[in-house]
Amino acid sequence: RGLVICCCGATGRLSSSANLLKRLVTEDIFDFVLTFAGVSTLDPIVVPALNRFIENVYIFDLAIWDALEESFGEDRHALNHTPVFLSYADIQSNEDKVRRRIVHTRVLAFSNLKDGRPWGLDTYRCGNQKCQAPAYNMIFHPHGKQWLGKRWLQTRMKYTCMECGTMRKAIDCPSWIHAARTQNYGRVWYEWPLSKAQEREIGIIS
Repeated sequence: RGLVICCCGATGRLSSSANLLKRLVTEDIFDFVLTFAGVSTLDPIVVPALNRFIENVYIFDLAIWDALEESFGEDRHALNHTPVFLSYADIQSNEDKVRRRIVHTRVLAFSNLKDGRPWGLDTYRCGNQKCQAPAYNMIFHPHGKQWLGKRWLQTRMKYTCMECGTMRKAIDCPSWIHAARTQNYGRVWYEWPLSKAQEREIGIIS
């Protein structure tokens, strides 16, 4: 039982909306809910990857998260266009073979410094509390040694804010951002919505 919502904007981005979608899985109405967490969604770009996701789940019987990584995670055009929100139930058994239904809510995203999405976070903000400029008004670059392969998330970054002129260097990737299992560079995932502490780590001060 799955629900796919082909829309954009607040549906997958706002914490209140994300928590409502998660409830549909937590209350066992659906086994998964998928939607998009970008500011816009163009059907011709996302539908091919979406079709592969549905095939992976219902025809090839892949685990739901694996199905996402092997569809959107392998489609750079789709993932570079919009992050993907997925809330899903995972059945786990303990040592006594007691089955538990665990709900995960994550975003799969594409890290693109040139487009203002460090580690897939287009919600990144300037660290100057008096400025708080959004990511599209900041310039991001790698800083120091650029790691490749499975260690690529160890590459630090730096940014310059075009509004206030703030410059920050040697910024480590937050520990709560994970490299996706796909072999393709730049795919990340993180739990969603972010906590207040995580938001502060990327410059969001509410």
